[in-house]
Amino acid sequence: MSEQIKCLICGGLTHSIQLHLKSDHPEISVEAYVKRYPEMPLLSEVAKAALEKRQAQTAATTPAKPAASMVGAGATIKKAFHEIFNLGKVKGAMSAKGEGIPISVFPKPEQPEYVSQASDDYVYDIDELKNAVLALELNIPCYVWGHKGAGKSELWDQITARTGRGIMRVQHTVNTEESHIVGQWRVKGGETVFELGPLPVAMKLGLTYLADEYDFMLPSVSSVYQAVLEGKPLVIKEADPDNRIIRPHPNFRFVATGNTNGSGDETGLYQGTVLGNSANYDRFGMVIKKDYMKKAAESQILQNRVSLAKEDADKLVEFAGLVREAYDSAKISDVISPRTLIYAARIGIKRGSFRQGVGLSFINKLSRVDAEVCGGLAQRIFG
Repeated sequence: MSEQIKCLICGGLTHSIQLHLKSDHPEISVEAYVKRYPEMPLLSEVAKAALEKRQAQTAATTPAKPAASMVGAGATIKKAFHEIFNLGKVKGAMSAKGEGIPISVFPKPEQPEYVSQASDDYVYDIDELKNAVLALELNIPCYVWGHKGAGKSELWDQITARTGRGIMRVQHTVNTEESHIVGQWRVKGGETVFELGPLPVAMKLGLTYLADEYDFMLPSVSSVYQAVLEGKPLVIKEADPDNRIIRPHPNFRFVATGNTNGSGDETGLYQGTVLGNSANYDRFGMVIKKDYMKKAAESQILQNRVSLAKEDADKLVEFAGLVREAYDSAKISDVISPRTLIYAARIGIKRGSFRQGVGLSFINKLSRVDAEVCGGLAQRIFG
């Protein structure tokens, strides 16, 4: 008895109806054959055995994608960029081919206590987000600068939170010293020990080190970061032998924020910022200028964070837009930030007047001339 099966169209014998149709009956599809002869087999027993063997061999040689639950602490997996940040399949969040962009995620962070809390209220500028994530993926030091309240620090906070990266945030002032960064000798339990500062801790643990208010730092302190920005070990001359050379963990990243781009404060708004060392800023491989967000996005933040009605949120954003236009036209000397708008919204809800909200949260901070201008703008918007 033949091990082949019969084609019911012509009576020919074959091991595969699909191959037989392709060679002898190209005008008939497999689907049409099955519809016409639903009870008849498409493969012989020999063909079925060969197919099962081939599939088993392929499965054995193809590494399976690890499930998040099977990944060890500190290991990474790849997930789609648009899924991690809940962006939806909008064009800007996809690749040029319209596919998801794979990025590194830590399902089980090695140092979970350093991972921030993800927020659904933060509204991303997709292009800024893609660039910032790219800097982390490529291990390129990245500096983000822009006006107060534009969401610079929170951008890094939310990126690291959603990707499972631990973050070490350090604020800088003109009083920041080298010892505040690298560590110093302390007496503990009757013994003198060298206590590592936030930078070497982040380097050893593989955290993202966020140097906040970078342009407030004196050049004598920023020089501490020079070698680290180049990807080299940190040498702490004063430390004990065990802590003298700190080599960066493979997952260590260096990012920073500031109100200026290191060339000094051209606006007069940010007293205390200093003219940065060009050689130091040159070591940042990526610089992102973060502007205030678009009106629709800023309105959405107010709706999300303060549970504000869209109409009221739009009015507050309209007021902010007029204030910023007045600043750009040199009519006033200060701008209003999204952070201040949130305060204005919260106060306005409780007082039943958003005009009072912007007055208490913003206008009362201004000079007499600026307050008169902004008071007039508030009158126009809120009545």
